[in-house]
Amino acid sequence: MLTKDGQSSSGSNDGGITTARLEVSPVTENELPRVASSGKIVVLNGFTGSGKLTILKEAKALLSVDRTCLLDKHLLIDPVVAVLPDRSDEHYELRRMVRAPIFKKLGELAQEGHIILMTACLAEDNERDRAVFEEHLDIVRGTGIPIFWINTQCDQKILEQRVESPERHQGAKTKLTNRSILRDLLQKHSLIDPSKSADESTRLVSNTLDVSGPVGQSVSRLLSMTNFP
Repeated sequence: MLTKDGQSSSGSNDGGITTARLEVSPVTENELPRVASSGKIVVLNGFTGSGKLTILKEAKALLSVDRTCLLDKHLLIDPVVAVLPDRSDEHYELRRMVRAPIFKKLGELAQEGHIILMTACLAEDNERDRAVFEEHLDIVRGTGIPIFWINTQCDQKILEQRVESPERHQGAKTKLTNRSILRDLLQKHSLIDPSKSADESTRLVSNTLDVSGPVGQSVSRLLSMTNFP
């Protein structure tokens, strides 16, 4: 998992690309078997500065207030950082323990018909990130509820500008605000490839979203590719 200080939780790869392009052909929800529940999970996975939370906040505002839940990854990470700021095995185990009951509840809500919006920053060739990805799939595994995994794409110059914006520096969350560290991350890592974990027990729908443009444009495209009216 990529951290604020630019370290990977289990080493780094030499992908050398700024964003990941999925080779798997996106699947539409119409091609999947219908289930009684209208619930779904939508995960926006991307590098720091891609505007994941901003996009999902605006998307949430267009959806049912009572049936939509938005969970930002920092809500799960920051409490652990406050207790165990180092990136030790104990730190990551505590993260897992924090996620477990929350992910379980999200699965229950999805089965009741709720829409779950989530942010993530998971990289390829990283054992811990792959394990966290599997935890996301476990939320809906065997239920027939679709999980839409959307990897973001963004121009590097735009990412750098967003990372050093005054808003990020003033925020209370543990967000990356150093352009040099961001460049290093983009050179060494690529976003996780969800197709490597696809199996018949999970209705996994993968796609990519260019977030270089205006937020409204990204929101519109996201709602379209996740089959919202």
